[in-house]
Amino acid sequence: MLNDYGNIQKERMSDILFTILNSREITRGELASRLNLSPSSVVKYINKLIEHGLVRESGLDESTGGRRSVYLEFNPEVGVNIAIIFNLSNIHGALVNPSGEIVYELFSSTSKGIEKDDLLDSLFKIIKDLQEQANTIGKSIFGIGLGMGDSMDLKEGISYEYLLARSWKDVPLKELVESKFDLPFFLINDIDAGALGEKFYGRGVKVENFVTLWLSETVGMGMVLNDRIYFGKKGSVGEIGHTNVIPNGALCTCGNRGCLETVATEAYVLKKCREGIVSGVNSEIVNFAGADGSSLKIKDIIDASNNGDRFVRNIFLEIAGYIGEKISDVANILNPEAIIMRGSIIDGNTFLYENINRIVKNRSLSIISNSIELKYTHETSDIRIPGVSSYILMNYFRT
Repeated sequence: MLNDYGNIQKERMSDILFTILNSREITRGELASRLNLSPSSVVKYINKLIEHGLVRESGLDESTGGRRSVYLEFNPEVGVNIAIIFNLSNIHGALVNPSGEIVYELFSSTSKGIEKDDLLDSLFKIIKDLQEQANTIGKSIFGIGLGMGDSMDLKEGISYEYLLARSWKDVPLKELVESKFDLPFFLINDIDAGALGEKFYGRGVKVENFVTLWLSETVGMGMVLNDRIYFGKKGSVGEIGHTNVIPNGALCTCGNRGCLETVATEAYVLKKCREGIVSGVNSEIVNFAGADGSSLKIKDIIDASNNGDRFVRNIFLEIAGYIGEKISDVANILNPEAIIMRGSIIDGNTFLYENINRIVKNRSLSIISNSIELKYTHETSDIRIPGVSSYILMNYFRT
């Protein structure tokens, strides 16, 4: 189907899809103006996108006299994308409609140090299960997207290195998935997927320059600069988790010592809290933890912090120092409008957010600190999943 179009047609339809993503809804006339295309060309391309089920007409704009224009938006009714994220402890897969809404999702357990072939088998199984679910609910599938970490080639769909899996080297994911499922496949860094999710569906809507910080099982940074996601040469950018904060500190998965990721993750918070429980600390978290702290969850720790628990707050105060210093450097270098933080250790964590915000405001240049806004959320949904789906839409005609 995609082979029916020439390169210029594909490029223009990709530009149209990106512009609709960036605008939520837009008229044909506005599209023609923004993309410097003739109205007749836009009509032709929009008709093709409507035929594909990607776009639909949604309503009329406000009348200023004369004929009212019809708005265009992504069509949530016809098809879905398969969006997948590799996490340290699980694979998260979902069916996402073109409006960015999760229609169905599932998880498959995994672990650090899993063998390459086992991880690939899990990936193939989750794609197959999602494919079957799409058939069950009567949705066509536009494409498959995977967000993961470490070194990769976005265009070729090759993952050169994945530090959480053993024997993982130069894995041709695009070739493997497309040959098995006969659907277009797209590879993206998972943190960049988060930046896209914020840009199109989250707290980065209509913000032209912002940075996202992912604080969960891993630490990473995505960048939207001049209204475009910044991928770098090969799609491996924003590795703030692998910058040094403690000289000769703990060994990181990347092979270096003292990286931010060794002291600012969910695992680090849990470790510090469990050590405190074993040593007999007086803290609210003892009520949720069990004798050795094994029952403790990150949400219990954040709730305790929000309730004023001194022990837990001291841990988050330490982490805020590491994160705040790094974000201050980023702010001074990039001068973004906003820094958006998400992930399991920051979502709903008022104390951690307030202290990171305080440090960034104090440490960055005054002209920058006065103009930057730090954002976080009380939501727990993974913005990276709709971000992966948006990446499929952006590049659907570029395969």
